Amino acid sequence: MNFLIVAIGGALGSVARYALAEFIIKFARNTNCANFPWHTLIINVVGSMLAGILYYFIIHNFHSFDPKIKNFLLIGFLGGFTTFSAFSLDFFRLFIAGHEALAFSYAFFSVTLALLFIFFGFYLMKIIFI
Repeated sequence: MNFLIVAIGGALGSVARYALAEFIIKFARNTNCANFPWHTLIINVVGSMLAGILYYFIIHNFHSFDPKIKNFLLIGFLGGFTTFSAFSLDFFRLFIAGHEALAFSYAFFSVTLALLFIFFGFYLMKIIFI
């Protein structure tokens, strides 16, 4: 049953990722930064914030939190929504295309912002739900 729950969450997360990426790509197409993989950066940052928010609720409701919901949301949905494989591929493509500085700035901001936003999501929930 857990495999099915994770699979459904992963499918929904993947569809959400695709929809958001398409929206961001269309928006970024009209900017001077069209080569920068904004879609992957934004999705990973948003996914990290959601992970912080969900983790807050899980640890504060540990004894009553249904593990199936945790598997659906954290492993399934967020696993399908955020992918570091996409991050790695975007970095590689920028690098081999001769955009080394852009590739490294993308890696720096992706990792830094994702780590900051997991804290942000967690502590935002802590402030709201004191």
